[in-house]
Amino acid sequence: MYERMLDKHKIPTENEIEEYIGKKSVEYIEILKNELGKIFEINMELKFPFGNNYGWGYKVGNKSKHLFYIFFEKGSITIMTQIKEIRTEKQIEKYNKISEEGKEYWKNKYPCGKNGGWIHCRVKNKKQLKDIGIYLSIKTNKEIKL
Repeated sequence: MYERMLDKHKIPTENEIEEYIGKKSVEYIEILKNELGKIFEINMELKFPFGNNYGWGYKVGNKSKHLFYIFFEKGSITIMTQIKEIRTEKQIEKYNKISEEGKEYWKNKYPCGKNGGWIHCRVKNKKQLKDIGIYLSIKTNKEIKL
């Protein structure tokens, strides 16, 4: 379970992606697009980044600024975003709203540079989707409700 689409030479169609990740994950991607589209000029680009272990996914950005990746998994999606360490009271307030599971993802982020890292969060339910909104709120200093 949660195998990724790892065939770099076969570009997946929208139908193949939807069948692979399942209806709930398609719904979560639509929620992300719709809610983020209220705040940002969202663009989503199909990519095969970072070598052979990550697989196909969407690179999601605001204009030319990268926000996160959505990686396709069998029956699920994983969101990967780079985030800096918390520095302000407002960021602490937002962090405190993250679920316990979401805080574990934060604590176990892959370190990158002196002040941050990459969070990898599998989205299987709406609570995890809400955590993604909080991560992105901390990252962008925008109020994002998912």
